[in-house]
Amino acid sequence: MYDYLVIGKGLFGSAATRYLTQVSANVAVLGPDEPADWNQHDGVFASHYDQGRIVSAAGPDEIWNWLDRLSIGQYRPLEAASGVSFYNPIGLLRVCHRDAPLQYPSLKRKSYRYQGDEEIELMTADTVRKTYNLQFPEGYDIFIEGAPSGYINPRDMIRAQLVVAAEAGAEIVRETAVSVQNLNTHAQIITKEGGRYRAKKVLLATGAYTNCFELLGRKLALRVKSETIILGRVADAEGERFEQMPAVTYEVDSPVLDGIYLLPPIRYPDGRFYVKMGCNTADDQTLHGFEEMQQWCVSGHSEGMKQPMQEAVMVIMPDLQVEHWETKRCLVTYTPHGKPFIDVVEPGRIYVATAGNGTGAHPSDAIGRLAAQLMVTDEWTAELDQRLFQLQWAEV
Repeated sequence: MYDYLVIGKGLFGSAATRYLTQVSANVAVLGPDEPADWNQHDGVFASHYDQGRIVSAAGPDEIWNWLDRLSIGQYRPLEAASGVSFYNPIGLLRVCHRDAPLQYPSLKRKSYRYQGDEEIELMTADTVRKTYNLQFPEGYDIFIEGAPSGYINPRDMIRAQLVVAAEAGAEIVRETAVSVQNLNTHAQIITKEGGRYRAKKVLLATGAYTNCFELLGRKLALRVKSETIILGRVADAEGERFEQMPAVTYEVDSPVLDGIYLLPPIRYPDGRFYVKMGCNTADDQTLHGFEEMQQWCVSGHSEGMKQPMQEAVMVIMPDLQVEHWETKRCLVTYTPHGKPFIDVVEPGRIYVATAGNGTGAHPSDAIGRLAAQLMVTDEWTAELDQRLFQLQWAEV
């Protein structure tokens, strides 16, 4: 029997596992690996199958800001402990419509320094064009956040978390949980592969699939949305030409796209460089249940937004030489209060840490840490108000 078992070895689950190994060597994390062939995969998917996620030290509010900074402070120590590099503090451009309220209140329409660690400066469109070869229309303010903002590689960040956890004794079980039962003295976990595992305490870090199978007796108030990204493959020389380009968020004025984020050319597992852009689109859907999520991930019609997304990239990077365009599909999980659920489901036995609300990747270390502390002590020890992360049940 394990002292602690984490279901879900994504960004939240891998972080929680590492922190749990600091108090016990009798820890396991359970979850499947990334599928080799999406078209033949009949199981769960995750949202970390990617090489680049934006990092910002200036979150949309003070709560996210606290989580962001706590996580960023662990990046370099985690890289050193694991031997896995995943963090690139190249900076972040925020492009905000001048006539609209600022999405991030910490940005002011002037140059300034805050926290003594990084600078946020207002840049002109001409300077951005000359410095980074990026172009934006009139009527926008452009801010540059310096380090520690930039991007992480989520695949490698999870690998780093699991390397450290395994070295501390954690067992990695590459199976898919389909049932969790509280048997009073312990919890029993049954997997799709037929495995049966016992644990004194269980954490559900199961993302979009938290309401699937028989993991909980009731459904949490979660909304799962389809997400489309576009990748533009470029030659090595082109990737190197944009090597100094910062990450970008852009409040685009478009009837079909909203909330663009753009990453510089990053080398992907096939050895090639890709420019990645994601955003909300007019084709996004709310997905209900395992079958709808499965259908979207395997064969959803992401091509419907390919042309406007491709055009948006080329407006920002007008002289980018792209060899090939392709779209990818993802899942984003939201809560009613806009913060992750980090809470107790059944006291002393079952806990939950789920839903990144579209911005959970880079603060994932802090979210996993909070969940692990809650499991170990059965008390909320963070300085933040626990009610901010309180779980809510779906209406019947």
